[in-house]
Order: sequence, then structure tokens, then C-alpha cells
Amino acid sequence: MKVVVTALALGALALSSPVLAQGHDRHDTPAPRHEQAKPGKESKQARHVRVCKAKYRSYDVKRDAYRGQGGRWIKCRL
Repeated sequence: MKVVVTALALGALALSSPVLAQGHDRHDTPAPRHEQAKPGKESKQARHVRVCKAKYRSYDVKRDAYRGQGGRWIKCRL
């Protein structure tokens, strides 16, 4: 009986503690920073999307691709 209670207590402790449950501390490293464009200057990603949309009517932003002649999706490399 003591073994079952101890096992249940350890299991509950592991589930309640994010450090033990995930095996690492989530707060030790900061999140990566995205590079911000200067005010009045377009970011590289925004420029890429704008150029691909201008060249390919079927350009899909989520796929970063356009429809080729055979109907296949082709990655925009502009």
C-alpha cells in the first residue's frame, strides 16, 4: 500500500512541475529575436512576398510557392 501511495505521489509531483515533466527549465534561454526592419524600410520577407505576388498570380504566401504549368507547386526563389 505504501509503495502505491508513494508512486502516485511521485507521479503527481512530476506532472505538476514543468521542470521535472519536461526535463529542462523553459526560462533559462530567451526566445530568439526577429529582426525588425527600420521605420520606412521594408523587411526582406515582406519584399520577397511582394515580388513573388507581383510575378506569379497563383503565389500562395503560406506555401511560399506558385503553381507551375503542370499544376505542381514550385517554391518561389526570388
